[in-house]
Amino acid sequence: MESFDKIAKLTLQYKNIVIALGTFDGLHKGHQSVISRAVDIARASNGTSVVFTFSNHPLSVLDPLRCPPKLISQEEKETLLADMGVDVFVAIPFNQEFLTLSPQKFIELLLADFAPRHIVIGPNYSFGNKGEGTPDLLAKAGRRHGFAVDVQPAVYVDQQLVSSTLIRQMIAQGQVDEAARLLGRPFALTGKVIDGDKRGRTIGFPTANMELEPAFAIPANGVYAVQVWLKGKRYSGVANVGTNPTFHGVEQRLEVHLLDFSGDLYGQVLCTQFVAWLRGEVVFTGIEELKNQIDRDIQAALPYLKENINKYGT
Repeated sequence: MESFDKIAKLTLQYKNIVIALGTFDGLHKGHQSVISRAVDIARASNGTSVVFTFSNHPLSVLDPLRCPPKLISQEEKETLLADMGVDVFVAIPFNQEFLTLSPQKFIELLLADFAPRHIVIGPNYSFGNKGEGTPDLLAKAGRRHGFAVDVQPAVYVDQQLVSSTLIRQMIAQGQVDEAARLLGRPFALTGKVIDGDKRGRTIGFPTANMELEPAFAIPANGVYAVQVWLKGKRYSGVANVGTNPTFHGVEQRLEVHLLDFSGDLYGQVLCTQFVAWLRGEVVFTGIEELKNQIDRDIQAALPYLKENINKYGT
């Protein structure tokens, strides 16, 4: 898969372009439906599948205070899209120019730089200034300019409409297993291991203190079963999100204990997938009580971790 961070005349390199348009901020099952349809159409017509989106959420420009937390990093998104068979990924910054672009001008941009044969969108897709461009308007333009428009239906999981908003709510409430069902994979946070208090190693449970980025969704405070990826290898673990109240902490942090790893993780980049919520944060009266609870947490995590591998292959 080739990636671009600015609009280029793709018509000079690719033919029979099929575009998937959308915000794709969570790359959840609804987004995957749109993208998979574009990939299928492109393959059937010996064409090129293109995902065209923005690298930042439009609300980061429209109304920064209402901009929702991120559900996926750009790197993870590119990896998943490549795995889905996408040929070209175009993610450009949403800026003031796009904010004022009329629906007609946006369509002209698509025609000039992509010359699409087919466009695939979701049922709530909008484009142009104030979101005035609708699926119907795009379909009418397609009939004039010779491209087809495919509107994929909304996706439901167990009668729940899949949406990024619902997924964020689930994560904020610690319902990471429910969020995974809508995402089609466990929610993950990627970050560098930074200096911590090093208390874990003194009680037999060394932890990696992961740097948290405030722009991303953070699960509710508590203890979780997690899968951790390091340099392409998967490790099982338990993680604590919170302030470490037993030791009178105040700063929210993510601390991960790997079950089958020994070595120094400082400075390494970890991808932590949240598999299941185990319990809330507790203030313990002493070190032995804390150690016993961590042992119980590990035992409680194991069935969830095994099920996660069977379900998602990760």
